[in-house]
Amino acid sequence: MKLLAVDDDPMILELLLETLPRLGFGDVTGAQSAAEAMQLIATSATPFDGFLFDIQMPEMTGIELCAWLRGQAGYAQVPVLMITAMSERSFINQSFEAGATDYVTKPFNPTELSARLEQAARLHQERRAPEPSLSTPVNITSPIAEIATFVHVPQFTFETAFNIAEVRGVLDLLALENYLLQLGRGGMMVSACFAFRLQNAEALFQSCSAEEYYYTMADIAEVLSDSLRCHGSFVAHAGNGGFVCLSHGRDLPDPQELQVHVRNQIEELDLQYDDGRPMRVALGMSPLIHLGLRSGPAALEQLHSALSMTALPRSEPHSAIVAPTKTGRSVLATKYDLRQRWTAILNRMRARITS
Repeated sequence: MKLLAVDDDPMILELLLETLPRLGFGDVTGAQSAAEAMQLIATSATPFDGFLFDIQMPEMTGIELCAWLRGQAGYAQVPVLMITAMSERSFINQSFEAGATDYVTKPFNPTELSARLEQAARLHQERRAPEPSLSTPVNITSPIAEIATFVHVPQFTFETAFNIAEVRGVLDLLALENYLLQLGRGGMMVSACFAFRLQNAEALFQSCSAEEYYYTMADIAEVLSDSLRCHGSFVAHAGNGGFVCLSHGRDLPDPQELQVHVRNQIEELDLQYDDGRPMRVALGMSPLIHLGLRSGPAALEQLHSALSMTALPRSEPHSAIVAPTKTGRSVLATKYDLRQRWTAILNRMRARITS
């Protein structure tokens, strides 16, 4: 695992460069500023597999560096561990919003740091492993395959908790779990978790191409994130058509109002298949689970158990399906139109070549 450690304090950086090889991470490069790190990332012959960023650095903070990194090709999913003396809640929130995978405070414990990095390494290996088949086989010479590369759609199964990196406020599932563990018991007192799930998710998955399903889930994630932004919340895609959510603070959302608002916003997306057919979805929500004095592991268990509690509003029968009736496609949804236009262009080019 090739790591890049960035810290403007020479002593801390030297300590990391000495400690990490002893923990089993031998391929470590150091940088004393965000600018130096950006240069190393841009010029490295092989990409880095993981990062350790200090937060408070001159000119560009580690949070800003993390946000920049997530926008670079090939680095949307790599593990990023924030190592800093700053434990204030606002900095933790900003770190995860910027795309951090985990967070450790100085002075760091080598055993804890090793455990966190090993977890990041496992995540890295899972993402480097051969990817499972798409729901529908794709011919690599087809226009869709070419466009799939253009839009960077990951390969996945229905159960895969793939990350939706394009949407602000949507975290990787592992990052959300780590954020929850960082709250501590004091933070748990003013936190609640809940979940949303597509009631017809598996049928929808089977009826979609990989790109259609990915961008549908991304659009739904965008609705959830926008709807929860004022409540200090994070969202993560959890696979199986589900999303888990965590709200932190005293202004927790009203479940009934939130579910109605989310339903109305999804109706306005005008979700469609690539061929123009309306895409019908029904989104159920769980009750809010107040975390109270639960320990970290118990809170994680509640987070995932919320997925089994999702239900449609009482005004909607369980079999009801919400049909889009309005227009107003989201930014992500417009990628469908781009992909359709690229498909048409490629088809015309192929026709000219063969004729």
